[in-house]
Amino acid sequence: MRYPSFASAVARLRRAAFAVALAAAAFTAAGLASGTAEAGVAMPGLATPSAVAADTLAPSAALTENVAWVCGPFRCFWRPNYNWYVPPYARGWGAPVRPNCYWRRAWGGGWVHVCP
Repeated sequence: MRYPSFASAVARLRRAAFAVALAAAAFTAAGLASGTAEAGVAMPGLATPSAVAADTLAPSAALTENVAWVCGPFRCFWRPNYNWYVPPYARGWGAPVRPNCYWRRAWGGGWVHVCP
């Protein structure tokens, strides 16, 4: 190495950055763990729901619908009431931005989000 002091300074800087990131993650995890107790204090009505609130908060079977990306060899469409196989690459896409959006396979083999 041409500049050994520069390399050691970079290594120290990396270790310090890692230590700061680790400490920030620890404080964030501690803050998220205590966030649930604060929510009970901030909104006491949700801590002990009444019969009306329990009916409102419970998901109804009539309101739920299974939706998924249905993929062929060249396109994937968002389809309601679909309970079949979803490919692993389509599981993380989420809902489309607009109603007519779909995914199509590009020339390189990757997928491109298309919204006409």
